[in-house]
Amino acid sequence: MSIATEIARIQQDKSKIVTKLIDLGLAETGATLDAAATAVDGITNCGAVSATVQEGDTYTIPKGYHNGSGTVSGVSGGGNYNLQSKQVTPTKGQQNVTPDSGYYGLSDVTVSAIPQAYQDVSAVTANAADVLANKIIVNAQGQTVPGTMPNNGAVEKTLKADEPSYTVPAGYHSGSGTVSIDPEAKTATPTKAQQVIAPSSGKVLSQVTVEAIPAAYTDTSDADATAAHILAGDTAYVDGEKVTGTMPNNGTLNGSIDGLSKTNYAIPAGYTSGGTVTLTDDIEDALAAI
Repeated sequence: MSIATEIARIQQDKSKIVTKLIDLGLAETGATLDAAATAVDGITNCGAVSATVQEGDTYTIPKGYHNGSGTVSGVSGGGNYNLQSKQVTPTKGQQNVTPDSGYYGLSDVTVSAIPQAYQDVSAVTANAADVLANKIIVNAQGQTVPGTMPNNGAVEKTLKADEPSYTVPAGYHSGSGTVSIDPEAKTATPTKAQQVIAPSSGKVLSQVTVEAIPAAYTDTSDADATAAHILAGDTAYVDGEKVTGTMPNNGTLNGSIDGLSKTNYAIPAGYTSGGTVTLTDDIEDALAAI
């Protein structure tokens, strides 16, 4: 059996005891278990009380427990019985209505209507789950019921990147608790490789500032060179891609023509650092011989 079940059972037993003591006029509404125990301990065991009274006399029955076998009898006789009419208003505690001095007894007792403060509780809709644990309410049947609602007090929670949500527990909250995040701002500079910007442990990113692209990473999307335009063995970036050149490096080119059998010089494709094409003396010698 759970502790909560045991507490509920004890609360129900205590409610029965207090209710009975209230009926006996020995306790007031809301009495604690200690107060109820004190009231019960103070009950005197009167056993069987017997008494005989004469006309006009009164007998005060002693306060306490009576086992039900005692008797109170009157001496026979006649007389003028002066009776009193009384009126009482219901209260939380038990009332004993007796005649005032000079009256033999009561002719009638008028009980006024229940005051506004003690209205019918049949419209009560709260149940145990609606009331804080260990607090007591009176249900629609007039029974005392202990609450079962957990008292969570001030709930505190800091959200994290790996724990972005928090389930608020059922029950009462004092209103002073908070659910918060620990924000962090970070800065990143573009690189050749992809970067994942993650928060530090226990924090949540509130801002990421990406710096401008460094000068080393100039936009090359408008370049139109190809491998054939770049010297063999050299490299360049064209439209973001690294290109290895294929253009032959011819270095210094020198050639000659004689104007007779060799009238031109074919310059090979590729790069040349310069050079000369000269005309030999052959054509001059040929003209002189004519």
